[in-house]
Amino acid sequence: MALSLPPPSRGRVGERGIPRGSTLVPLLTIILLAACAPAASRGGDATQPSTTNVSQSRLLTIATRYEMRYVIPKVYQSGIQADKWLFSAALTRSDTSGSGRPYLAEAPQLNTESWRVFPDGRMETIYRLRPGLTWHDGQPLEADDFVFAWQVYKNPTLADFTRSPQDLMEEVLAPDSRTLVIRWSAPYPDANAIQAEDLDPLPRHILDPALASLPQTGPEAFLSLGYWRQLFVGTGPYRLVQWEPGSFMEGVAFDGYVLGRPKIDHVILRIIPDDTVALNNMLAGSVDLAGLRFEQGQLLQRDWVPAGNGSVSFDLGGAQSEWVQLRPEYVAGPGLLDVRVRRAIAHSLDRPGINDGVFEGQGSMTDTMVPPTELFFSDVDRGVTHYPYDLRRAEQLMTEAGFTRDRDGLFADADGQRFSFPHITQGTGPEFERAELIMTDGWRKAGIEVRPSVLPSSQVGPGEQRHTFPGISARGGGRIERNWITPEIGTSDNRWVGENRSGWSNPEYDRFYAAFLSTLDRDERTRQFVQLQRLISENIPTYFTYFSVTSTMHIAALQGPSRSSTGTGTFTRGLVYSWNIHEWEWR
Repeated sequence: MALSLPPPSRGRVGERGIPRGSTLVPLLTIILLAACAPAASRGGDATQPSTTNVSQSRLLTIATRYEMRYVIPKVYQSGIQADKWLFSAALTRSDTSGSGRPYLAEAPQLNTESWRVFPDGRMETIYRLRPGLTWHDGQPLEADDFVFAWQVYKNPTLADFTRSPQDLMEEVLAPDSRTLVIRWSAPYPDANAIQAEDLDPLPRHILDPALASLPQTGPEAFLSLGYWRQLFVGTGPYRLVQWEPGSFMEGVAFDGYVLGRPKIDHVILRIIPDDTVALNNMLAGSVDLAGLRFEQGQLLQRDWVPAGNGSVSFDLGGAQSEWVQLRPEYVAGPGLLDVRVRRAIAHSLDRPGINDGVFEGQGSMTDTMVPPTELFFSDVDRGVTHYPYDLRRAEQLMTEAGFTRDRDGLFADADGQRFSFPHITQGTGPEFERAELIMTDGWRKAGIEVRPSVLPSSQVGPGEQRHTFPGISARGGGRIERNWITPEIGTSDNRWVGENRSGWSNPEYDRFYAAFLSTLDRDERTRQFVQLQRLISENIPTYFTYFSVTSTMHIAALQGPSRSSTGTGTFTRGLVYSWNIHEWEWR
């Protein structure tokens, strides 16, 4: 069921959202909680930022759910890309429509001298940097800093950095201080839209000695440098001046910012993992902007917004997904390795129950990663295999796989061993816990025994646990096609870096993905994308359940926030609120 929106409020983008309706929790309770909340509840630590003498009219406080490991966007960190844009800038950026805009440089144009495609499929693109660019420390930002960044990101021992697209960059050159030449080994359709998560610049004048000593010191020493955290020097609208882990990050307006000094002098990122606590702080006036879940936004939409206290916008976020462990060495039972069993689980996944129980019938259920708002949604919908909620079909598939019901009505194999698997959800809000209860109840009705558990938000992070779970593990996220390719499988050899958490390896998917990356024709890319989705739907390394609904709320005095798609062209990647933060101001 698609979402329907109330009339747009200031700073909202798009035409889809959620109507006002009955609240899930009485608003009075939330207000009372806010009134009683201690000051320390604003973050994870009582330490205060260095803004004692800063006028409140010059201070912006943003609640953020997750804390960064590294500041740079080139390290994939689920849920916090928007925050990193406060401190970093890139060659290009996206606006509210998802269209690319020049940022630090003029973007190349296809079929001109700035973007040439050669007969053998190789390419060359030329970016021309804006004049007078500087780092936060005042040193010049030059094309050679991008060359240096490429040298760092492509270093095979530094596995924390995302591999794309530098794996297609054959050579990166700086003929002069403002000219950046990228030579590609194959066609790359987004070669004119290099953003921060693609080739974030790095200051050679700071990091060059550490990179030179990497063979002696090792990757751990390089990635533990203070530069990546408290001593970060970037190019974005705000300069990092203080970081108290678990509590807050503080930035001050950067005078040399490429788009002009931000109008708001100070920004504080309060790390508040609990959405209810973040909402309490919003109501108490100690947070000015937050991106929370559907439930919190619906509460504010009922009374807080009509009272003139602020604005709430609703957007479809990424598709929530359930990842199946497909590596025999980690899976709890061999049944999950049988695609017939995975299809039975799919037919007993109660999406209608999730819609009613979590979203009061107003959600957007899905069995693909593509939202109905995309122009090519109908192509994907026709091309994939669907698994409607059908307990009879689930039983047929389990029987075909060799399972029969035992005396308790649960499926067991020929030896009497009951088919059972653990399910893990992240404890980042009641939405996910409710969804887990509904899913496990549906599976049990189908005769499938499930052992549910909740992973506390404090334990949600990178590393081995993301890849070695024994059953099915829930995760959020956007539409990132590379998450299912073989090189994204996390192992001890690559320090568990990678987003293919199921460990699914499919040569046909890898081939289509390689072609998808190297195709410039939009229609052909759509056909390749449909084939990628078809393979996921047939093999089911992942179940998609519903699109998250993000509610971005800010107080009435704050003008300017809007949402921007990240990524350009046919395939957008998500939403970022801070793309134009330098333009925000107090009313």
